[in-house]
This record gives sequence, structure tokens and C-alpha cells, in this order.
Amino acid sequence: MKDSYSIGIMEGRLSNKTGQPLQSFPWGSWKEEFKRASSIGFNKIEWLVDGNSDGQNPIASPSGQKEILRLSDKYDISVNSLCAHSLIDGNLLHDNILNVNNAKHKFLKILSWATAINIEFVIFPIMDAMSIQSDYAKEKLKNILHEVVDIDHPKILLESDLTAFQLNFFLDDVDMDNLGILYDLGNATAMGFDIENELRVLHADIGEVHIKDRYINNGGSVRLGNADTRFEAAVRILNDLSWQGSFVLETPILGDWQTEAYSNFNFTANLLN
Repeated sequence: MKDSYSIGIMEGRLSNKTGQPLQSFPWGSWKEEFKRASSIGFNKIEWLVDGNSDGQNPIASPSGQKEILRLSDKYDISVNSLCAHSLIDGNLLHDNILNVNNAKHKFLKILSWATAINIEFVIFPIMDAMSIQSDYAKEKLKNILHEVVDIDHPKILLESDLTAFQLNFFLDDVDMDNLGILYDLGNATAMGFDIENELRVLHADIGEVHIKDRYINNGGSVRLGNADTRFEAAVRILNDLSWQGSFVLETPILGDWQTEAYSNFNFTANLLN
């Protein structure tokens, strides 16, 4: 058993955002989230670029980047991963070349912002409108990754709806050193994947694990420990495989960020440590 795992939380999960999507940047409270994370016991915040006024996101400007690093140092909360949720819109796979070029430009900007504050991982969601279930989509994304991603960029972690076999095949086909996997336990549950087998197959390429609890058959996300995700089995497998990485909570707010964050942190800390 590893002595201590890093436990982080997705940005925006430490704020109430009435009327806003769960996966949205906490514009009015992003600075406070560092202090809140530290007080609860987290040691990491995963930065979020959500597709809404990304050019105004603090990470997009030198002054904002400096403030992120200052707060990270002040509260001892690392920011070593970024969720590029704005890329989930599917424009990278669009048939319109203008849409594709604009999306590639956005991708490059996100990578440059992440590089500026020494982020290690950029999470790239390839699901929903960005799903690459078809061979055509796989080939198109492979070419885009080779065109956009440079060896000096942060490592790209793909969060996908592919099975372990399909994802392994895609990684081998792309053949890039700085390409890996973000594995979401809740999403895998909802999609009916065999998490234990998948972790055995994929663990060498997994850079980070998202923690959320979902019901099977594409069910919703709830407070940890109340749905169908088999956390104990997953952690046992990762320990057996001597996996090294961090866990990031991507849990719902449910109207009260503080109650949910404390409950979910305690659940995760007890599970891991």
C-alpha cells in the first residue's frame, strides 16, 4: 500500500455556481478556492478551461499566471494539471476547415498557457462531440495531435469513451512520447466497463485518475459512496500494480460545495490512505 496519494479537486467544485454548469470556471471565487482546498486537506487543484471566454481566464495572461503561481505557493496547492474542457465541442473533428483551424489554434493556446505555469498534464476529453469511435475520427485526431503537440508541451492525457483495447491501439498508432491516459472511474462505471481489467491493461499509460461516483447504464453522478463505482477494487488493483499518480475529485456540488467537498475528501482519504 502506498503511504500517501495526492488528492486533488477539479476547479469549480469548491464554489456554489447557481445557474451555471457544473463544469464551469468559478469566475467570482477562483482565488478563494485555493484557501478552501487547503483548509479541507487537498493538495492539488486541476485548472479548468471551460470554453466560456477562455481568453479572460486567469491562465491566459501573464498577470493571471503570476497570481495562480502566487496562490499555489501561498496555500501549498499545486496546479500541475489542466482540464481542456473547451476542446470537447468537436470542432477539431469538424468537416469545415475554418472550424478545424480555429480549434487547433485554441488547442495551441491552451498548451502555451499550461506550459507557462509548468503544468505537467493537459486533460483532453475525446468523448461526446469529440468521440473517436470511428476510424475516420481516429485518423483525423492522430494527424492533429502530430501537428499541434510538441515534445516541449505538457503531456496530453486522453479522457475517452473507448474501451481499454481500443484506447491502447490508438496510443500505439499515434506513437507519441507525451501522450497518455486520464482514467475516470465514474465514467467507466456509467459506460459499463470492467474497471479492474481496464486498469490492468492501461495502468502504465495512466497519468491521473478522476474520482466520481456514477450509476451504471449512463447514470448520474452523486456523493461518493452512494452509486455503483467500485472504488475499493480499483484502488486495490492500482496498489497491486504499484501505480504512481494522483487522484482528482470531479464530484458534484449539489447546491452546497462545502458539505460535498468535505464528505468527498474524507471518503477519498479513507479509501486511499
